[in-house]
Amino acid sequence: MVTVTGKVVRILPGRVSSAAGGEATEQVVDLILADARQYWRVSLRDDKPALVTNSAIRPGDAIRIENASFSALRKEGDQRVHAGNYARITSLATSIEPLRDVPGTKLTVLAVARPEGDRVCVAGIDEKGAWIRPQGVYADELDTTRGPLFKNLCVSTVYLDAWRGRHARKEDYFFVYSRGVDGELPAEEKRTFLEQHVDAAVDTIFKSGRTLGLIKPRIIQVYEERAPPKQREKGYEQYIRFNFKDRSGRVYRHWSCRCAAFYDAWNAMKARHRWTCGWRMRRYLRWNETYLAIGLTYSDYGVERLEYGAYPMIVGVHVVVPHS
Repeated sequence: MVTVTGKVVRILPGRVSSAAGGEATEQVVDLILADARQYWRVSLRDDKPALVTNSAIRPGDAIRIENASFSALRKEGDQRVHAGNYARITSLATSIEPLRDVPGTKLTVLAVARPEGDRVCVAGIDEKGAWIRPQGVYADELDTTRGPLFKNLCVSTVYLDAWRGRHARKEDYFFVYSRGVDGELPAEEKRTFLEQHVDAAVDTIFKSGRTLGLIKPRIIQVYEERAPPKQREKGYEQYIRFNFKDRSGRVYRHWSCRCAAFYDAWNAMKARHRWTCGWRMRRYLRWNETYLAIGLTYSDYGVERLEYGAYPMIVGVHVVVPHS
């Protein structure tokens, strides 16, 4: 048995898990609990998820959990514990600054995608120039009372851990916590940052083992198509696709765009110029300096002969107005 104490910094969406013996299922709610030095991912089981449902436990609460237990399948470094019927949870009247003594990662965000299900793809570059994809970011926690957690071309301090889930990619890390956006890059620094990290071509990125990168292409066409039935069931009626040429001269066609901010820009232009939206957006992107953050999906779809082993997509669209 173990006792953990800290501040509730995140409450993750509920999930259904196999109960003991695998014959039944139970509702499980995970929360991230952190003190000044470490964090725990606590799985509330049995009668404990009701404490979240009835708001007895909320983000920002300081609590102590006694008689929690480690998973029988615990891996080295795994911070997950379980709190079920025998666990005792009490509120604390104390102030805890989560992960105060742990160095965070300064992440300059280059991708905030539209939600797929309840999850959101976020990606960016850290202060060492490495691409990072925080895993386990959920749509309903993107905007907090303190403002957004992530915003394009803004810096967020994030706390990360190794990603122990399936389908691990080079840039994947488990997202533990972030206080939100620290600040936006000044206008004069945005182009400098993008130019500093732009890749020579799509092949330069994906054939080097990376699944994230940044290109500065020539836009050939931007167009909208109706979403397939399964996507419409998720609430998406449209998909935007790009045709472009990268610096190597190779042309790429029909790449799906998932950038949430670009959909907002597209729909705003479409509301004013319904029949000429695609032409006007192409002209806008070509008049200015356009950078595309690109990424690969998971690679286990069972589809053979995919060029990069997975499906490429555009996860961030960044437009810089040239100096006059």
